[in-house]
Amino acid sequence: MSRRRRAGFTLIELLVTVAVAAILLALALPSFTAALRSNRVSSATNLTLASLNLARAEALRSKTSARVCPAPSSGVGKACGSDWSKGLLIWTDENNDKTRQDAEVKRIVDTPRDIQISMDPASTSEIVFDDRGRTLNRTSYTVIVKPSVCKSDEQTRRSISVSGVGRVQVKRENCI
Repeated sequence: MSRRRRAGFTLIELLVTVAVAAILLALALPSFTAALRSNRVSSATNLTLASLNLARAEALRSKTSARVCPAPSSGVGKACGSDWSKGLLIWTDENNDKTRQDAEVKRIVDTPRDIQISMDPASTSEIVFDDRGRTLNRTSYTVIVKPSVCKSDEQTRRSISVSGVGRVQVKRENCI
């Protein structure tokens, strides 16, 4: 009588396969989370760049000042918020009263989660572009975009420089 071997996996083969898969996953996971973090920072940087460029273009188009400031936490009210990480508000001051009317709001941009946005100088409450696309008083600003978990050996921090003439540049930096 001949014995036929049945097709399938033995328990030993299955355990070895699962162990090898677990080891490979453990090796790949840190790299994958760093890639996700870098993608979120790139996305937030692109949103911030688009917001600054939109404000400058609106100032040039409307022949009045355009402003970028932190979005108010409630989304209502005439004043800007105080936390740049909550989102960005782009608006034009068409009646030159330096207060925001609902009709003057051009866009509200939400910041991706786990991303911190800050300003240098830290006292900056808004970035103002005049009708020629320059910043108010030709002041230079630096917007810092970084993940909330920022490892010093990763280049996941971005510095967005806005010059006095309205030129915007991005620089990659190591986290501090």
